[in-house]
Amino acid sequence: MPDTTTTEHILRTAIATANTTGADTLLDNAHLERDLGIDSLALAELVTTLAQRLHITIPDEETGRLQTIADLRRLLARLTLDSGTDPTA
Repeated sequence: MPDTTTTEHILRTAIATANTTGADTLLDNAHLERDLGIDSLALAELVTTLAQRLHITIPDEETGRLQTIADLRRLLARLTLDSGTDPTA
């Protein structure tokens, strides 16, 4: 089960791979496409990586709603909790 630190590390690593702008901080209000340069293809790859690394399923409809880092963090927190891999455990 990933803990908060592990989940955050996985998120940061995946974002760094998908990020085309070189931004090294993950502010909650950072827009995935506008601020980080993560287009739809990069977002699909990011979501796939996160799902694999965190052992969760991220529904396509949820992916389509992601706009900011905060959206992504909330989704991961909810899905890891729902799947029994609670990042706060």
